[in-house]
Amino acid sequence: MWELRNRTPFAVDRTVVVDPHGEKHYVVVIKGTFDLEGTVHPQVAEEQLPPTLAPIYRGEDGESSLIYEQDLIAAKPKTDIYLNATAHAPKGRPTTEVIVGLRTPAGEKSLRIRGDRTWERTIVGQLEPSHPTPFTSLPITYERAYGGFDKKDPDPSKHRLAPQNPVGTGLHTKRAHLLGEPVPNVEHLDGPTDQAPAGYGAVCSYWKPRVDFQGTYDAAWVESQKPLLPKDYDPRVLQCAPSDQQTSPHLRGRERIGLVNMSPSGTILFEVPQHYFGLQTTIGTKTTEHRANINTLIIEPDESRVIVVWHSTLSCHHEIDNIDYTLIREKRYV
Repeated sequence: MWELRNRTPFAVDRTVVVDPHGEKHYVVVIKGTFDLEGTVHPQVAEEQLPPTLAPIYRGEDGESSLIYEQDLIAAKPKTDIYLNATAHAPKGRPTTEVIVGLRTPAGEKSLRIRGDRTWERTIVGQLEPSHPTPFTSLPITYERAYGGFDKKDPDPSKHRLAPQNPVGTGLHTKRAHLLGEPVPNVEHLDGPTDQAPAGYGAVCSYWKPRVDFQGTYDAAWVESQKPLLPKDYDPRVLQCAPSDQQTSPHLRGRERIGLVNMSPSGTILFEVPQHYFGLQTTIGTKTTEHRANINTLIIEPDESRVIVVWHSTLSCHHEIDNIDYTLIREKRYV
C-alpha cells in the first residue's frame, strides 16, 4: 500500500493530510538537490537530500531559527523562496559593512550587514553601539537581526517578546537592559524595525505572521470541530518564507535568481531548475494522473546548491486506504 515507484534521480516521499472538513488528501513530494558551482543551469547533484519530515533548527528546537521547514505538508498557495546564506566582504577584504542582495520573481531585496557591535555606555552616561568589528564573512540569521525576548525584569509580567522574531537581539523593556548586549548585525536598509525581521531565511510556524493564519482554537472549536483544523484555518500558515520572497503563481522553472555578496565570488546568477513530472496513482483498477508544483525553493550558496521541492496532492478521501502505488516519472516540459 502507498508504494512509490520512483523513476527519477530525486528523493521522494508521501503522506496524508486532512483538511478542516475532514477530507483526506494524498500528498507526494519530490525533492531535488542541484549543484550551483560555476553554472547558470544547476546540475543534478550526486547526493540527493531526502524530504524533511520535521522542522530543523539551528540550535534548540523552538528556541532558535529554522534551517529547514518540513516538506510533507498540504499544498502551499505560493512558492516559498528562502536562503541559508552568509554575507561575504567584496574580494575577501575585511570590512565593517556590506550590502547583500537577492533578486527573484518576487522582486529585489537588499539588507545591510554590519560587523559585531555591543551596547556601551559613553562618558556622559548614554548607551550607544560600539564601533563595528571588521569581518570577511558573517552568517545571515534571525539570531543576528532585531528581535528577542527581554526577561531581565524580576517581574515576569514585564517581560516582552518580539512575536516576529523571538530569537533575535535588541528588543528591550528598559534601555538599561541593553548594556553589554549585542547590536543587530542584519538590518533592513532603513534600520531596525519591530515589524518583519531582517533576513532571508525560513520563518518559524509560531512567529508572526504565520501564527496568525493557524485558525482559532477556542471553546467553539472544542465543541464543534475538534480534532479537525479550525474552520478559519488559512493555508498561508504553511508559507515559511518571508512574505516578500513568496511567488504567485508557483515557479515553473527557468526563472532567474540573483545573489549579491553572498559568496566569495561576489555574485551568483542561476535559473531555477526546470523539471516536469507525471504522477500516476493506482487505486484498484483505476489509475489517476496528477501533476506537481514547486512548493519550495531553498538556496544555499555556502554549499553551492539549490534545493527544489515539488508537491502533488490527490483528493481521494474514501479511497485513501486502498491506494496501491504511485508511479513517478519525469516528462517532457510543456
